[in-house]
Amino acid sequence: MNFFDGHTFSLYGSFPDHAGESHHVPVYFGVQYNHAGRFYLALDRRPRMEYEGPCVFISHPGPFFEYGVFPGETRHHNFICSCGERVERYVASGLLPLDDENPVRKIADPERFLDTMLRIMKLLRRSAPLAPPRAVLLYEDLLLQLHEAAAEEPQLPAFHEEYFRHLVAEVRNHPEKPWDFAAEAAKRNLTGHHFRRLFKTVAKLPPQQFLINCRLELAAVLLTGTPHPVGTVAELCGIGSEFYFSRLFKARFRLSPLRYRRESAR
Repeated sequence: MNFFDGHTFSLYGSFPDHAGESHHVPVYFGVQYNHAGRFYLALDRRPRMEYEGPCVFISHPGPFFEYGVFPGETRHHNFICSCGERVERYVASGLLPLDDENPVRKIADPERFLDTMLRIMKLLRRSAPLAPPRAVLLYEDLLLQLHEAAAEEPQLPAFHEEYFRHLVAEVRNHPEKPWDFAAEAAKRNLTGHHFRRLFKTVAKLPPQQFLINCRLELAAVLLTGTPHPVGTVAELCGIGSEFYFSRLFKARFRLSPLRYRRESAR
């Protein structure tokens, strides 16, 4: 039977208490599913973003991917990595969605998604090194579930899309700037509530929370990559108060800034 030729399953795994990190340029196309817990993700050394709960991103050749758990935490991590002509067709058709600006998608039915992944892995363990047709069929079902989840997410009106995607990217890349979201809303003749809703459609977080997360991710980079004192790091991230910065940082990373620096240096 050659109906499903051209799909090679390269790597797969399911880890309910995963505590690891990855820093690499992928060789394969990977469906990376976080079933439970918090994790961070960054592409091409941009500031890390925090996500929690059932959600998926696709790792793929090209960008430099960094993802993993926060210090002292674990998450339920599952992944299936593939390659081959059939997988390239998934990418070309859009069935395997690659979006480096907004890579993470929420999953509408987490238990179904996890069950599908585990069924694929079970088939692969039985049939290695060959990819059984049923596993390929289930993989395609997995990708359809991704599209179903995307269809249920709130849609951004076309006349706002370019502006909000640009704004989110600018906040992510320059969180140290003195952002005024009330002024941004006024530019678009939007109420504060409507502006927050549209912003969240793109960023997955309200604007102020998104900004704080971006600032703290920048702080984590500066703490591990520079010798700057904590107060200077806070200022470089756009947070004027060292005390407030330390409180935010500890709430996010479960460690004080200085301890985070020491732990990261080990």
